[in-house]
Amino acid sequence: MFEQRQGLAVWFRSAKNVRQLRTYGHVQYVSKKMKYAILYCDEKEAEHLSERIERLSFVTGVEWSKRSQLNMDFKKEPSASKPSQTRADNVHV
Repeated sequence: MFEQRQGLAVWFRSAKNVRQLRTYGHVQYVSKKMKYAILYCDEKEAEHLSERIERLSFVTGVEWSKRSQLNMDFKKEPSASKPSQTRADNVHV
């Protein structure tokens, strides 16, 4: 149904030419101070596009997002040990 997307962090020399990145994918965020942009593109085209982006004169580097390598299952696992007591539980009146 939906195409898988790959995030790319594009580092550049000056923010003048950042508009050119729109032709390669969806520009989500641009930091002019730190000189990088977050760009999303189709996962199938990501390798080819990252090579093309890296060849641009104003680009200093391209990094791939590590999100696909992370475990995104945030379910709580039942703990085998007793829950730890808080300091308030130890106070006797």
